Amino acid sequence: MTARSKFITGVAVLTASLAMTVAGRAADMALRGSLPVHEDSGPNWTGVYGGVHGGIGSMTADTQAMARREAERLLNGLYYLNPTAGVAAPTFINVDPVRGTPVMFGVFAGYQAQFEDAVIGFEVDYNRIARGGGGSRTWTQPFAVLYAQTGFTDAFSQSTTVRASLTDYFTARLRAGWAYGRVMPYMTAGLAIARGNTSVSYQAGYERIDTDAGDAVDWTQAYGDLVNSTRASNGVIGFGFALGTGVEALITNNIFARAEYQYLRIPSLGGVPVTLHAVRAGVGIKY
Repeated sequence: MTARSKFITGVAVLTASLAMTVAGRAADMALRGSLPVHEDSGPNWTGVYGGVHGGIGSMTADTQAMARREAERLLNGLYYLNPTAGVAAPTFINVDPVRGTPVMFGVFAGYQAQFEDAVIGFEVDYNRIARGGGGSRTWTQPFAVLYAQTGFTDAFSQSTTVRASLTDYFTARLRAGWAYGRVMPYMTAGLAIARGNTSVSYQAGYERIDTDAGDAVDWTQAYGDLVNSTRASNGVIGFGFALGTGVEALITNNIFARAEYQYLRIPSLGGVPVTLHAVRAGVGIKY
């Protein structure tokens, strides 16, 4: 007989012995008329659980810093980045955040233990963004910036387009709740890892105007691109944290429904800070 078979056999024998002992004592107490009355202590929230959920959120991706960094990278070594007078060209870039209304679905699983009315546990969840997880913003400089140099002045202009999207994320969180019979409000806090896509396009150029009075010639050089670049990063990973609160209700002793709010913060998803506020509803089974 293998060790596994011996273990299973031992558990079965022990379980049968305990069942026979309890049954015998109950029968004996019933014959004596002293069988205690059962007191219902309410549902037990302890156990392993899992389920599915879906929801909608509000996402903000702050792409301003990414756009300025890209301009600085492309203008490196050029006069417009470090002029002797005036303001560096990237300082003028002012891109609105990318906003989205993501629709999501996912799965969750965890374990929790009840201590009187307090319920403490650990939960993980995976969330997939079905649609609305990002977008794009375009900014074009509304005026030309004049950079005066020896003998000429450049009328500099620039534009940028940024894109950012969240595709999915995973969280691992601690959970604490308080049981009121079949209803339990709870709070969560933990770590998060997210995946998404980003891209940035930057275009800059100038029109050069003659300012040298001694050359006896007035001339203007037509506008031309100085830099024109697009850089994309797909499947970038970012780490952050997740906070939340919600309420669960036991439909039966094993099936429950939940509604919750979750706050997700990823300081850098490919260089883009991402914030997500989500409301979700789900259903699960407790074992």
